[in-house]
Amino acid sequence: MPRRHFGSMPGLAALVCAGLLIGYLRPSPPPTAAHRQHAAATITAPTAAAFAAEPVPASVPLRDPERALREGSLRGTVADGGVDTGFGGRLKPDMALRRLFDYYLTLLGETDLRGIRQLLHEDLLHRRLDEPLVEEVMQAFDRYVRYQQAAAELANRPGLPLAAQFARVDALRRQMLGDTLTEAFYGAEQASQQQLLQRLAIDSRHNLPATEKARQLQALDAALPTAEREARTQARVGDLVQQQTALLDDIHADPATRYAERAQIWGDAAAERLAQLDQRRAQWQARLAAYAQQSRRIRANDALDAQQREAALLHLLHDSFHGPERIQVQAMQYDTLPGTTAQ
Repeated sequence: MPRRHFGSMPGLAALVCAGLLIGYLRPSPPPTAAHRQHAAATITAPTAAAFAAEPVPASVPLRDPERALREGSLRGTVADGGVDTGFGGRLKPDMALRRLFDYYLTLLGETDLRGIRQLLHEDLLHRRLDEPLVEEVMQAFDRYVRYQQAAAELANRPGLPLAAQFARVDALRRQMLGDTLTEAFYGAEQASQQQLLQRLAIDSRHNLPATEKARQLQALDAALPTAEREARTQARVGDLVQQQTALLDDIHADPATRYAERAQIWGDAAAERLAQLDQRRAQWQARLAAYAQQSRRIRANDALDAQQREAALLHLLHDSFHGPERIQVQAMQYDTLPGTTAQ
């Protein structure tokens, strides 16, 4: 059976890292003492102490890495991302590299970081990369993991204004990742966030005349790259489509009405694609409803002890959904899945 491609999930990986990195990291040491001293100097004391902790707490059942990849949440998927090179065959960091790192970091909680690092290393060897390039990638991975760990600690210090929080995160990234990795992994994202902060600052100036506020906002939009402006236009269209769909849902419009209303605004081709999306959404909601009903039955079965119940729920999850879907479903409460009602 062909393996499914795993889509980019950087946001998810960041959340997973924030919750699970502390206490798991003990990578192979960087090649020089200078690298070790730099890493120690760029993290807080609690984070540095976590490096020396036992990598796998006894209370957390983990699989060996190969089994986690073969049977865990990534079962049936193909590694996302890749490794690009620049002048002289040196590593050229980009978003594809970050997606590769995030793909394997999705296994946090199913195996430990040493196991994830091993899987990544084996992946690089299978790609027949030169040894110096493999070492560069692994060093970048270690720095990325250390950044994620430090970012988790930073997230525990709320209370700062948005602009100050943005500045702290940017400073942390450049301190721990360096400018090259920061720009490659977060450059476009940070530029968009910076533009959003500027818009919020303009919107918050209540004493600014409406015409001047509109002029400044238009100037901000005009300064965006062409691709970003087009993406914003598409996003606004997407919002309108979602609002129309919500209205059609509220009035329980039949398929013919949904098609006619959409075609009038977006055209026949778009209306047809949206009809197909309606069908897929209905199928997904039906799967969620069936899964919720079966999980409630398992939980209500008094003939099962706690271990048997958890095993049955895990078996149901694996039978009902594939890798990326399981991650989404596991983020939902079993008995209150969106789009379902109590049975």
